[in-house]
Amino acid sequence: MRSRTSTFSVRSLFLVAAALGLALSLLPQAATAQDAAPKVEVPDTADAVLQVNGMACSACAQRMKSVLEDVEGVDRATVLLEEQNVVLTLGGNPMPSEKTLREAVTSAGYEFRTAVFAKGQKSKDTGE
Repeated sequence: MRSRTSTFSVRSLFLVAAALGLALSLLPQAATAQDAAPKVEVPDTADAVLQVNGMACSACAQRMKSVLEDVEGVDRATVLLEEQNVVLTLGGNPMPSEKTLREAVTSAGYEFRTAVFAKGQKSKDTGE
């Protein structure tokens, strides 16, 4: 009877070790995929696109829209929840800087990834 228990314990230990090894081998791939920012293109009808992580529901989208539309120089913010992007129409003077947009996003509790401005639009702090 003792030999069955030993065999069972060794098998269980082997299965746990194999599962752990498989899980650990997948971690670097998952981290790389998550860190790689997809290419963002600004639509013809927009002035900038922000990549924002952490928006999970329509309430998150509404909060982000409200926060960004309160930024001086932002006329309209359209949240694309599935893509984790916010499309901005800018029209004010002064033009909001990338730093200002980043601060607005992070103060709302979300992660600011990047800001891509349309050609002809320049962010005050990056000159892009």
